[in-house]
Amino acid sequence: MTEEKTKKLIVAGTVGAVLLAVVLLAVMVYQLIAIAVYNKRIDNYNAKIAQYNQLIEQGEQTKEIYSLRWWIEREARELGLVYRDAND
Repeated sequence: MTEEKTKKLIVAGTVGAVLLAVVLLAVMVYQLIAIAVYNKRIDNYNAKIAQYNQLIEQGEQTKEIYSLRWWIEREARELGLVYRDAND
């Protein structure tokens, strides 16, 4: 092989390697962005789950308080007591 052909092969190999590196770098950047977006979605979902769990707990407490109040008022009515509103 002549020196000119060797230089052409080296240049072609270098260009191919650079193109491969650029494509791989672009894929890596895309994957990093996709992972960041995915992690942000997961964080949002976890925040929503925590918020809904808190609402469920508050609902359970409200239900228990209402049930307790209902039983107390029932017992009071059975004893002949009258429940007065604040307006009376």
